[in-house]
Amino acid sequence: MNPLVLIEVLSDSTEAYDRGAKFAHYRKLASLLEYLLVAQVERRVEHYRRSEHGQWLLSDWEGDVAVALPALGIELPLSEIYEKVELLDPPA
Repeated sequence: MNPLVLIEVLSDSTEAYDRGAKFAHYRKLASLLEYLLVAQVERRVEHYRRSEHGQWLLSDWEGDVAVALPALGIELPLSEIYEKVELLDPPA
């Protein structure tokens, strides 16, 4: 009911909605501190974090890195997110 972090796996059919109207709705949740968008066609995560002033800050992560999630007190390596995942081919 009061999420701190939300994670979305992007797909061709929902990506525009996840980035637009859905994120606009999520930003209204007072409890939400972090929002992750996980790509299916490449090893890439976009991390939105609400600042102490209420601004949403974007970090774009690729490669052999870990995404820090301060709201949960953890780091999430991209290698674990994509473990055993075969990436989809990019749309034509």
